Amino acid sequence: MLANGRSRFLKIRGGDARAGGGGMIDDEVAAVLAGPLMILVSTRDPAGRATIGRGSGILRDQGDGLAVLMSRSLWPGAASGAVAGGPIAVTCARPHDYRTYQIKGMITAVAPAGPADAAEGTAYVARMLGVMGALGVSRLQLSQTLTDRDLLRIDIQPREVFDQTPGPTAGRPLGAANTLRNAQP
Repeated sequence: MLANGRSRFLKIRGGDARAGGGGMIDDEVAAVLAGPLMILVSTRDPAGRATIGRGSGILRDQGDGLAVLMSRSLWPGAASGAVAGGPIAVTCARPHDYRTYQIKGMITAVAPAGPADAAEGTAYVARMLGVMGALGVSRLQLSQTLTDRDLLRIDIQPREVFDQTPGPTAGRPLGAANTLRNAQP
């Protein structure tokens, strides 16, 4: 938490990427990312195979970039695949309606979470335990996937954003023609 009591969690600058204004993250995506969300992080192992882990928070970086927090000890495969210059995909889903976006980009830096980031990770985990509990998911069920221990901060420069909400437009890149007619063969 910041001194004013507000969280640093994802205060992404808006701007409609589809209309050519702002950055990679448009207002609709920013609104989803600013709320409670489940986070999956995917990196590649040395053989190029995808590895996944669960994120423990997402933050806005100083510029157009993002940072995701992830436990190294709980997700060692995904953590070891997080190397500067490497690709990354971060999928974020709103738990109450599964509005989902995937952000693909390049990793710009990787480091152990500092004290402020660790505090954000702790706040994220507490918030998500409450949100998921209200939806009927127990702390026991989440204890094997959601933690604020041994956090790694992975800085990301977004390159592509996709709508991954289940339904007929799942997989649609944002910024492309996004009518249902254009999405079908």
